[in-house]
Amino acid sequence: MQKKKHIYIVFLFSILLLTGCTENTTEEIRFGFLTDLHIMPGGESSGQLSQIVEEINASGLQFVIVAGDISNQGSDEELLNAKRILDQLTVPYYIIPGNHEMNWSESAGKTFTELWSDDKFLFRKDNKLFLGLNTGPFMRMGDGHIKQEDIHWLQRQLHKHMQDDTQLLFFAHYPLAEGLDQWFIITDILNEYEHVIAFCGHGHRQQLLNFDGIPGIMGRSLVYRGENNPGYNIVELRNDSILVFDKETGHTLPAPTFAFDIKNQDTLENLPVSPHPDYSINNQYPFIEPAFHYQDTASVFTGPLMWKDSLVIYGNSAGVLQAMNFRTRKATWSVQMKGPLFANPVAGKNIIIAGDTGGYMYGIDPQTGTIIWKYDAEAPVVSPALIDDDYFYVGTGKKAFRKFEIENGKPVWSFNDISGLIQAQAAIHENHVVFTAWDTHVYCLDKNTGRLIWKWNNQHPAVLLSPGNVVPVIRNNKVFIVAPDRYMTALDLATGKEVWRSNKHQVRESMGVSKDGEIIFSKLMNDTIIAVSTLADDMKTLWAADAGFGYDHNPCPIVTTGETLFAATRNGVVMAIETDTGELLWKHKTGNTAINFMVTENNRLWLTTTDGKVLAFPVKQ
Repeated sequence: MQKKKHIYIVFLFSILLLTGCTENTTEEIRFGFLTDLHIMPGGESSGQLSQIVEEINASGLQFVIVAGDISNQGSDEELLNAKRILDQLTVPYYIIPGNHEMNWSESAGKTFTELWSDDKFLFRKDNKLFLGLNTGPFMRMGDGHIKQEDIHWLQRQLHKHMQDDTQLLFFAHYPLAEGLDQWFIITDILNEYEHVIAFCGHGHRQQLLNFDGIPGIMGRSLVYRGENNPGYNIVELRNDSILVFDKETGHTLPAPTFAFDIKNQDTLENLPVSPHPDYSINNQYPFIEPAFHYQDTASVFTGPLMWKDSLVIYGNSAGVLQAMNFRTRKATWSVQMKGPLFANPVAGKNIIIAGDTGGYMYGIDPQTGTIIWKYDAEAPVVSPALIDDDYFYVGTGKKAFRKFEIENGKPVWSFNDISGLIQAQAAIHENHVVFTAWDTHVYCLDKNTGRLIWKWNNQHPAVLLSPGNVVPVIRNNKVFIVAPDRYMTALDLATGKEVWRSNKHQVRESMGVSKDGEIIFSKLMNDTIIAVSTLADDMKTLWAADAGFGYDHNPCPIVTTGETLFAATRNGVVMAIETDTGELLWKHKTGNTAINFMVTENNRLWLTTTDGKVLAFPVKQ
């Protein structure tokens, strides 16, 4: 079997452990470790998990830890089905989400916390402390991310609960390595303490890893890729030793895959360690430095909104809409909302429009932060509103796409014939309003009546390849989109028929348009940015520039001035490129987390990063 390739040599001292020759000072602890279940209602995976639950109930295991990717697409139906099965366990279980619960969640993570009360856990057994954290990523493709407020929580809990003899077992879905944007911050915190083991999933196979000097154990998935051998992990703790077993359902327990002494660092000998982030790129462009820098205590998932000559407004993961005077660097006002904020705030008619994951739309006075009106959308709002004269258009979860009056927040019409989450901002041209959804469709409506003019399907059965998180560009009577299916598509605005469609370039979700509307820019998944004509009747690539950013899947839209375009990566690099030639002008690494959104205002490029930074760089307009 494939898994045999991943079995490591059991250290000699483990033989003593297995024969019981060590002194017992604490009770032996045995628990089940489940990860990467990818449960689908009615599918084979549901039955396989039910079998595992039955086996665990008869096994004598003391508890179970579930480390993410419980569902396949993060849908409410999948999560409810998984909970129904897991709740049949007769022992306690502790659970954290994975990227499939957080990246494509139709509830923006709300359903998970409603079902299981929290997205993290902490409990103690004897001298062992068990702690698990949510590692995202949060509602957009990118690296895993631990929220700023959860990092602070982790520090507080360890300070409170760790004692000299305490052994810490840390759980996350992502490995504490590249792929989790702030992994090195977590390992620095954990390395302040002795006797730490870190568990993870995500890789679908058992593996022993080195997390910056911390032994890491990756658990197997429900089934191995390409095989149909359902199983789970069993972990046994004996004093200072740990044994990890690969338990196939219905089979006897094999010899341990790993067995080692928690205190013995020889365990990690010859195992590679992820390199820490490299900021040397900033030395190549010393003339580029932030003109404004602010660090929030929470993570930030919205973009910045600039108001008049002094305010920058953004929302954070703690559900706070914050307005800051960037001249005085002091908070002007803040509004506490009903859930984390993902939708960029926008402004029209001297009113700020914002939505939250609690399911509300707000109209807010930009000078005082006073709530002028509030609308119950009955669904999480993660899509930024689109302003058009006296109205705004916005997707409200997977329930509807709606038109509202800006002044009072009253709905004008509602289009309900959708089956997937609306995440990206819509686009508008004359009488047409166009939006995308996580149901493989692009929709075009009459902006006055909400009548469906046309809808287009990418003909792919996998909804996770939908054009669900791309802002359409409408130019020269065409609608342009890019999507995770790696295709760039041009549709006729009047009919929705394909003008052209190409996967010549490995596009994903990052796109922008030149000021004159004649060029579409798109960031590819490896190093390259392309420029494509909006005038041609087929895909005409004007230039393809190697910007040297490596592998990337950050959906941050490209923004442009007349002469320069700005693109951003999953690991905090912002780059400036000449729009006519593709020449790289400069790069700057802002941190190691994704850049969310960017805007150009008052000769500055404003942006936010998921680790809570608000930054501005001087640029030429």
